[in-house]
Amino acid sequence: MPAYSCKAHYLDASALVKLVADDPAEEPGRVALRKYYYEQPSRYATSYSVTEALSAFKRKFMRKEIGEDEYIKYVKDFISVVIGGSLRIDEVDVLKPSVMREAERLIKKHKKHKIDFLDCFQIVTILRGKFHVLSSESKSILITADRDLANAARAEGARVWECTTEPAPA
Repeated sequence: MPAYSCKAHYLDASALVKLVADDPAEEPGRVALRKYYYEQPSRYATSYSVTEALSAFKRKFMRKEIGEDEYIKYVKDFISVVIGGSLRIDEVDVLKPSVMREAERLIKKHKKHKIDFLDCFQIVTILRGKFHVLSSESKSILITADRDLANAARAEGARVWECTTEPAPA
């Protein structure tokens, strides 16, 4: 009988943006990420990642990297395809002192990776959140296009797919 795993797939903002943005800046890893995303039944993000993704679309528009029509399309597609689809929100309670202490520890420890509090909350969610008890092939995976976040999360023991340079996980 084949083994079965049911890992949670957590997408950070950089990966969420690639799901709908078609501009050249999002090309590295976009095709593989989209294919992988739609094949997985268990897809999660923190509310902070969702907000960051929406801010990334605005930033692209304000910097004139995309036009108004693209900006509107990205946001509408993001809301209908990603948010309106089967992406679920999961995160640790960032107001808990223990979570804030852990995020502060991560920032200080991973200075060379230039991670911020939102990155830290994602790492803490993967390592201490709802699915932290899963192990082996069922261990949750962080999907990101941010190499610094990927390196910091790996250093903390998280399972990570950095989708711009690595092949999709099996």
